[in-house]
Amino acid sequence: MKSKSGVAKGLIMISQIGISMLVPIFLCVYVGRKLDDSFGTNYITIIGILLGIMAAFRNIYLMTKSFYAKDKAREDAELNYLDEMKKERENRRKEDR
Repeated sequence: MKSKSGVAKGLIMISQIGISMLVPIFLCVYVGRKLDDSFGTNYITIIGILLGIMAAFRNIYLMTKSFYAKDKAREDAELNYLDEMKKERENRRKEDR
């Protein structure tokens, strides 16, 4: 049962990533095109594309950062434990000499 919930969480995460990338890009392109049509220019759409891409990557970064926070905390705890074990082993070696 636990593996099915993991698969579901993964699919939901992939869907959220796709939506979080597409919405800002298309929205900024749409606004850029409307502004280009209003002002008679050709460069505002390009600026909109760049702003949309930056917003999309920001959304993805924030989303994945929170998704992997538990894994990072567990990994940090394991690394701290290993460092403590190394220090203890070195102290024992020094005492044995």
